[in-house]
Amino acid sequence: MKFCPLLRLAALGLGVLGASTAASDPMLDVRESIAIAAAPDVVWKAVKDFDNFGWHPAVASTRLTAGRNNEAQAVRTLILKDGARITEQLRKHDDAQMVQRYVILDSPLPVIDYAASIEVRTDEGGGSTVTWQSHFRRKADPDTNDDTVRRMIGEILSSGLANLKKMLERT
Repeated sequence: MKFCPLLRLAALGLGVLGASTAASDPMLDVRESIAIAAAPDVVWKAVKDFDNFGWHPAVASTRLTAGRNNEAQAVRTLILKDGARITEQLRKHDDAQMVQRYVILDSPLPVIDYAASIEVRTDEGGGSTVTWQSHFRRKADPDTNDDTVRRMIGEILSSGLANLKKMLERT
C-alpha cells in the first residue's frame, strides 16, 4: 500500500501493529480543532470550496470530476504530493452554517466507511475555531490496529489545520 510522505510519517513509531479486523468492527472517531486569529468568514472562504483542497500540505492538486462545486454529490479527486489519489464525494455544503460534510469513495488509506466534516465557528475573541472530524472503520489489514489508524488520521487532520492557521495568520 502506497502512502504519501505525510501518511508514512504519521505511521512511524506508532507502536506494535495489531491483528486484522473485520468491517463489522465499531466506528472510530478522530476530532481535531484549532483556533485561528481570523474572522470566521475569512477562514470559511479559505476552506469552503470543495474543488480546492490546496490548503492541506499533502495535497498537490484538486480536481472536480463530477457535479458542480459545493453542490451535494459533487466528486473530487485529490492528487497527493507523492502521486497517490483520494476520491471524495460532497454530502453537504452549508455556507450559512459554515460546514461541509464529505465521504471518501476511494483511497490508499487503511480506512473504510470514512465520513468527515469541517466546520468554522466564531470563538470568544472574534477569531475562529475550525473543527475537522472523521468517522471510519479500519480496513482489515494485519499491518495496522485501531490506535495506529486513529493517529494517522489525526496527523492528517492536524497538519491540515496547522497549515491553514499558518496561511491565514501570515497576513
